[in-house]
Amino acid sequence: MKIAYIIPSLAKSGPIKVVHQLVENLFKDYEIDVYYFKTPMNREILSFDVPVYNIKFSDKIDFNDYDIIHSHGVLPDAYVWWHRKAIEKSKTVTTLHNYAKEDFDYNYGKVKSFFMVRLWSLVTSEHDQVVTLSRDAVKYYRKIWKNKQITYVYNGIPNRKQIEKTTRKKESTPIKIGAIASAGGVNRTKGLEQVIKAMPELSEYVFYIVGKETEESESLKELAGQLGVSNRVKFLGYHSDIEAFIDDMDLFVVSARSEGFSLALQEIVRHQKPVVCSDIPIFRELFSEEELRFFTLDDIDSLVMAIRDISLKDDTLVENAYNKFLSMYTSEKMAENYLAIYTSLLKG
Repeated sequence: MKIAYIIPSLAKSGPIKVVHQLVENLFKDYEIDVYYFKTPMNREILSFDVPVYNIKFSDKIDFNDYDIIHSHGVLPDAYVWWHRKAIEKSKTVTTLHNYAKEDFDYNYGKVKSFFMVRLWSLVTSEHDQVVTLSRDAVKYYRKIWKNKQITYVYNGIPNRKQIEKTTRKKESTPIKIGAIASAGGVNRTKGLEQVIKAMPELSEYVFYIVGKETEESESLKELAGQLGVSNRVKFLGYHSDIEAFIDDMDLFVVSARSEGFSLALQEIVRHQKPVVCSDIPIFRELFSEEELRFFTLDDIDSLVMAIRDISLKDDTLVENAYNKFLSMYTSEKMAENYLAIYTSLLKG
């Protein structure tokens, strides 16, 4: 089997990390090439152990040299759609890494989002397989997408057995709450303002945010000042060693308003840290109350109670979440599931 992955850029972001892990798990047994369009500026880039080619939208690669062409993102999907007549025998796959309407609404506004969603639906309409990241996303996209050949594969990250759990003494203060912004920086979809609004009720806690600072960071700093908690809300900016940051925290809040699949959440669970999550469908699908705690979006009392509750719990929740990760959310399991999709398509 020969596979071509087509991605927007080599920038270290969620979707590109997923492709990177697929390549890492498959390249020893299958021939793989990676194609990308943009060279990122001032962004950390990922290095692949396979041939990597920079292309333009007008470039026509040798599509029929591949059994599987797997695109990720609007631009790569549009590229495959534009050159569709040149694809004769290859099977085409796309992965949708978000909830398109909600994500675009937050980032571009409702008017621009309206047209972007329809454009993306159009350019994936002839793919042989659409892959989402959860069962909930399958239901979501079957309502709004032209292409109904939709399934799902959970994202995964490597299972690094050398990671050892660090235990916080229950009586230690201040208690450190961590949050990880997206690879592109602090943005509204992460819902971080909810944690800041909870801080007046959490006098023994300090909130640390990792991620490139943006205009949203300034808004959050202003909010912290208005609430009188600026001394307990710390913006650490970009952090090159995210694992060290996770190890240093006592617990995490993943407060996203919309999320395709949180790789950061899996990183936290892999490091065996307690987690409080927003009560949105994707997180409910991935984990249960036996593994972490949930709070209702924009219900600050609910968030405060969840943080206090998980701070008092023993290690059972953490261990349950870690065991769930080992069984379902490793990169090895993800690659196995994608390989099953590829094989099924090639068998016709």
